[in-house]
Amino acid sequence: MIIESYEDRIVLSGALRNNFWNTVHTAISLALKTSPQGVIIDCSEITDCTLAGADTFRDVMDYINRHDARVIVAAVPREVMDVLKQVPEVRSQLAVAPSVEAARASLMRLHDEDDHPSPKKKRKAEREVKERYLVLLSGSPSDDFTLQMACEHALAHNHGLVLVSPILVPRELPLQSPLPEEESLAETQLSRGQAVGDQFEVPVSLVLERGRDLATLIADALNDHEASQVFVPLACSSEGPDPNTKLVQSVLQKVVKPVLFVRGPVE
Repeated sequence: MIIESYEDRIVLSGALRNNFWNTVHTAISLALKTSPQGVIIDCSEITDCTLAGADTFRDVMDYINRHDARVIVAAVPREVMDVLKQVPEVRSQLAVAPSVEAARASLMRLHDEDDHPSPKKKRKAEREVKERYLVLLSGSPSDDFTLQMACEHALAHNHGLVLVSPILVPRELPLQSPLPEEESLAETQLSRGQAVGDQFEVPVSLVLERGRDLATLIADALNDHEASQVFVPLACSSEGPDPNTKLVQSVLQKVVKPVLFVRGPVE
């Protein structure tokens, strides 16, 4: 097994037949000093892996969980992943990015969240706002109606908006796990929300928020961004059981500030 370090990337190559955690740990520690935004463990050149070698990743996972470290495992070959799946803890908890590029994009998003939690873009209007409304973006057709209503309220009361695009991370994964598809969708929703805010000339902040469940995420975001109330879009479908019942109940149980639920026309 050969372990090489290149700035934010640690490359594992060759056969992984023993637990090389001590060496990998040293490489991670050194890399984090020069790349505090995070480190990628590139596994694309691993040619063989045994169960003993898979223990390396169990120790990597434990390190990430203990230190909330910005370390992402990437580009694991299929045959190596088949071995990792035989280790219960690794199979259920290790988050893996499909490529080094995807891992680096996730690290950059996490870095941006830390450096620019609110706002991520300059406010369009320079006037001061009295308060802020929180607007959840769900990706549903109701988002447009929710944004329009929130903008109209903001203009009427000289308020600003905090647009929150949620990323719900499964509880078995670390909160900062890379979720490229969800992250890309969230950024698209924020860009769309920014465009609506520009149209109404309402000052907006864009926030990509991670959480375990939507109701808790909303409650935490309200406090973190000192918003006075929240607009929550609802599903528009009329088929089958009401898809909004569970959401409404959970939000009202956890959110103590005023909540406005918005549903667009029924499909």
